[in-house]
Amino acid sequence: MLIDLHIHTSPLSPCSALDADEAIETAKGLGLDGICFVEHDAIWPKGEIKAFAQRHKFLILRGMEVNTNYGHIMVFGLEEYREDMYSFDRLLTYIQSVNGATIIAHPFRDPQYLRGGYGIMHWGLKPEDASQRPVFHLVDAVEVFNGHNSPGENGLALEVARHLGLAITGGSDAHTKEEIGAYVTLIKNKIGDEEDLIREIKLGKTEAQRLF
Repeated sequence: MLIDLHIHTSPLSPCSALDADEAIETAKGLGLDGICFVEHDAIWPKGEIKAFAQRHKFLILRGMEVNTNYGHIMVFGLEEYREDMYSFDRLLTYIQSVNGATIIAHPFRDPQYLRGGYGIMHWGLKPEDASQRPVFHLVDAVEVFNGHNSPGENGLALEVARHLGLAITGGSDAHTKEEIGAYVTLIKNKIGDEEDLIREIKLGKTEAQRLF
Protein backbone atom coordinates (compact mmCIF):
# COMPACT_ATOMS: atom_id res chain seq x y z
CA MET A 1 0.00 0.00 0.00
CA LEU A 2 1.22 3.49 -0.87
CA ILE A 3 0.48 6.01 1.86
CA ASP A 4 1.56 9.62 2.24
CA LEU A 5 2.34 9.43 5.94
CA HIS A 6 3.04 13.13 6.52
CA ILE A 7 0.31 15.63 5.64
CA HIS A 8 -0.72 18.79 7.50
CA THR A 9 -4.23 20.21 7.21
CA SER A 10 -6.03 23.37 8.25
CA PRO A 11 -7.20 24.38 10.79
CA LEU A 12 -5.37 22.03 13.19
CA SER A 13 -2.00 22.95 11.66
CA PRO A 14 -2.16 26.77 11.32
CA CYS A 15 0.79 26.73 8.89
CA SER A 16 -1.18 24.64 6.39
CA ALA A 17 -3.37 25.94 3.57
CA LEU A 18 -4.70 22.45 2.89
CA ASP A 19 -8.33 21.51 3.50
CA ALA A 20 -8.79 17.92 4.67
CA ASP A 21 -11.35 17.00 1.99
CA GLU A 22 -9.12 18.54 -0.67
CA ALA A 23 -6.16 16.53 0.60
CA ILE A 24 -8.11 13.28 0.41
CA GLU A 25 -9.40 13.86 -3.11
CA THR A 26 -5.92 14.86 -4.29
CA ALA A 27 -4.41 11.68 -2.83
CA LYS A 28 -7.10 9.55 -4.47
CA GLY A 29 -6.38 11.22 -7.79
CA LEU A 30 -2.71 10.30 -7.46
CA GLY A 31 -3.58 6.65 -6.98
CA LEU A 32 -2.52 6.46 -3.34
CA ASP A 33 -4.07 3.87 -1.04
CA GLY A 34 -4.31 6.18 1.96
CA ILE A 35 -3.03 9.28 3.71
CA CYS A 36 -2.18 10.28 7.25
CA PHE A 37 -2.92 13.63 8.85
CA VAL A 38 -0.12 14.43 11.31
CA GLU A 39 -0.83 17.84 12.78
CA HIS A 40 1.56 20.04 14.73
CA ASP A 41 0.99 19.37 18.44
CA ALA A 42 -2.63 18.42 17.71
CA ILE A 43 -4.64 15.43 16.53
CA TRP A 44 -7.90 14.97 14.65
CA PRO A 45 -10.71 13.41 16.73
CA LYS A 46 -11.27 9.77 15.87
CA GLY A 47 -14.91 10.38 14.96
CA GLU A 48 -14.06 13.04 12.39
CA ILE A 49 -11.44 10.81 10.77
CA LYS A 50 -13.99 8.00 10.55
CA ALA A 51 -16.47 10.38 8.92
CA PHE A 52 -13.88 11.45 6.33
CA ALA A 53 -13.08 7.82 5.55
CA GLN A 54 -16.72 6.87 5.10
CA ARG A 55 -17.54 9.90 2.98
CA HIS A 56 -14.59 9.48 0.65
CA LYS A 57 -14.33 5.67 0.83
CA PHE A 58 -10.62 6.02 1.46
CA LEU A 59 -8.12 5.07 4.17
CA ILE A 60 -7.45 8.02 6.47
CA LEU A 61 -4.97 7.67 9.33
CA ARG A 62 -4.00 10.18 12.00
CA GLY A 63 -1.11 11.06 14.24
CA MET A 64 0.77 14.04 15.61
CA GLU A 65 4.03 15.76 14.81
CA VAL A 66 5.19 16.76 18.26
CA ASN A 67 7.78 19.46 18.81
CA THR A 68 10.24 18.13 21.41
CA ASN A 69 13.66 18.92 22.79
CA TYR A 70 14.91 16.20 20.42
CA GLY A 71 13.23 17.77 17.38
CA HIS A 72 10.00 16.84 15.62
CA ILE A 73 8.66 13.38 16.42
CA MET A 74 5.74 11.82 14.56
CA VAL A 75 3.66 9.73 16.96
CA PHE A 76 0.81 7.28 16.50
CA GLY A 77 -1.52 5.84 19.11
CA LEU A 78 -2.17 8.89 21.28
CA GLU A 79 -5.53 10.64 21.63
CA GLU A 80 -4.43 14.10 22.75
CA TYR A 81 -1.55 16.55 22.96
CA ARG A 82 -0.13 17.60 26.33
CA GLU A 83 2.20 20.51 27.00
CA ASP A 84 4.77 18.32 28.77
CA MET A 85 5.30 16.35 25.56
CA TYR A 86 8.02 18.86 24.67
CA SER A 87 10.15 16.61 26.87
CA PHE A 88 11.00 13.68 24.63
CA ASP A 89 11.37 11.43 27.67
CA ARG A 90 7.83 12.30 28.76
CA LEU A 91 6.48 11.81 25.24
CA LEU A 92 8.11 8.40 25.08
CA THR A 93 6.47 7.45 28.37
CA TYR A 94 3.05 8.32 26.96
CA ILE A 95 3.72 6.39 23.76
CA GLN A 96 4.93 3.31 25.60
CA SER A 97 1.83 3.33 27.81
CA VAL A 98 -0.39 2.83 24.75
CA ASN A 99 2.04 0.68 22.76
CA GLY A 100 2.25 3.39 20.11
CA ALA A 101 4.92 4.16 17.55
CA THR A 102 7.41 6.97 16.97
CA ILE A 103 9.15 8.28 13.86
CA ILE A 104 11.83 10.94 13.87
CA ALA A 105 10.78 13.45 11.21
CA HIS A 106 13.23 15.16 8.82
CA PRO A 107 16.15 14.55 11.22
CA PHE A 108 18.73 16.61 9.32
CA ARG A 109 16.69 19.56 8.10
CA ASP A 110 18.90 22.62 8.10
CA PRO A 111 19.15 24.87 10.03
CA GLN A 112 16.16 25.33 12.31
CA TYR A 113 16.01 21.77 13.64
CA LEU A 114 19.72 21.29 14.31
CA ARG A 115 19.47 21.27 18.05
CA GLY A 116 18.84 18.91 20.93
CA GLY A 117 18.64 15.39 19.56
CA TYR A 118 19.99 16.44 16.18
CA GLY A 119 23.13 18.26 17.27
CA ILE A 120 25.65 20.19 15.20
CA MET A 121 25.60 21.14 11.53
CA HIS A 122 25.61 17.93 9.52
CA TRP A 123 27.74 18.88 6.53
CA GLY A 124 30.42 16.22 6.21
CA LEU A 125 28.99 14.23 9.10
CA LYS A 126 29.49 10.50 8.64
CA PRO A 127 26.46 8.22 9.08
CA GLU A 128 28.21 6.17 11.74
CA ASP A 129 28.85 9.33 13.76
CA ALA A 130 25.36 10.75 13.25
CA SER A 131 23.86 7.42 14.30
CA GLN A 132 25.31 7.84 17.79
CA ARG A 133 22.82 10.58 18.61
CA PRO A 134 20.49 9.28 21.34
CA VAL A 135 17.24 10.00 19.50
CA PHE A 136 17.98 7.40 16.82
CA HIS A 137 18.16 4.71 19.51
CA LEU A 138 14.81 5.65 21.01
CA VAL A 139 12.44 5.83 18.03
CA ASP A 140 10.84 3.06 15.99
CA ALA A 141 11.58 4.51 12.56
CA VAL A 142 13.27 7.30 10.62
CA GLU A 143 11.56 9.51 8.05
CA VAL A 144 14.24 9.28 5.37
CA PHE A 145 12.35 10.99 2.53
CA ASN A 146 10.62 14.29 3.26
CA GLY A 147 9.22 16.56 0.57
CA HIS A 148 10.62 19.72 2.16
CA ASN A 149 14.17 18.38 2.57
CA SER A 150 17.19 18.71 0.33
CA PRO A 151 18.58 15.54 -1.29
CA GLY A 152 21.53 15.71 1.10
CA GLU A 153 19.32 15.88 4.17
CA ASN A 154 17.23 12.95 2.98
CA GLY A 155 20.32 11.01 1.96
CA LEU A 156 21.99 11.28 5.34
CA ALA A 157 18.79 10.21 7.10
CA LEU A 158 18.63 7.14 4.87
CA GLU A 159 22.26 6.25 5.53
CA VAL A 160 21.77 6.54 9.29
CA ALA A 161 18.64 4.38 9.20
CA ARG A 162 20.44 1.72 7.18
CA HIS A 163 23.45 1.84 9.48
CA LEU A 164 21.21 1.21 12.50
CA GLY A 165 18.80 -1.19 10.81
CA LEU A 166 15.81 1.03 11.58
CA ALA A 167 12.49 1.04 9.78
CA ILE A 168 12.14 3.84 7.23
CA THR A 169 9.22 5.97 6.06
CA GLY A 170 8.55 8.72 3.54
CA GLY A 171 6.08 11.58 3.41
CA SER A 172 5.43 14.77 1.53
CA ASP A 173 5.13 17.04 4.58
CA ALA A 174 2.43 18.65 2.47
CA HIS A 175 0.92 21.99 3.42
CA THR A 176 -0.68 22.52 -0.02
CA LYS A 177 -2.38 20.11 -2.41
CA GLU A 178 0.45 20.40 -4.95
CA GLU A 179 2.88 18.87 -2.46
CA ILE A 180 0.89 15.74 -1.68
CA GLY A 181 2.53 12.47 -2.67
CA ALA A 182 6.03 13.80 -3.39
CA TYR A 183 7.30 11.01 -1.13
CA VAL A 184 5.30 8.12 0.24
CA THR A 185 5.57 5.12 2.52
CA LEU A 186 5.20 1.66 1.02
CA ILE A 187 3.57 -0.70 3.51
CA LYS A 188 4.04 -4.30 2.48
CA ASN A 189 0.93 -5.68 4.15
CA LYS A 190 -2.61 -4.36 3.84
CA ILE A 191 -3.62 -2.13 6.73
CA GLY A 192 -6.99 -0.76 7.76
CA ASP A 193 -6.40 1.41 10.81
CA GLU A 194 -3.83 3.03 13.09
CA GLU A 195 -3.22 -0.16 15.06
CA ASP A 196 -2.22 -1.89 11.84
CA LEU A 197 0.07 1.02 10.96
CA ILE A 198 1.76 0.90 14.36
CA ARG A 199 2.31 -2.83 14.03
CA GLU A 200 3.89 -2.55 10.58
CA ILE A 201 6.20 0.27 11.68
CA LYS A 202 7.38 -1.69 14.70
CA LEU A 203 7.92 -4.80 12.58
CA GLY A 204 9.98 -2.80 10.11
CA LYS A 205 7.60 -3.63 7.26
CA THR A 206 7.74 -0.17 5.68
CA GLU A 207 9.76 1.37 2.86
CA ALA A 208 10.09 4.90 1.52
CA GLN A 209 9.93 5.99 -2.08
CA ARG A 210 9.50 8.96 -4.38
CA LEU A 211 6.17 9.18 -6.18
CA PHE A 212 6.99 12.01 -8.62
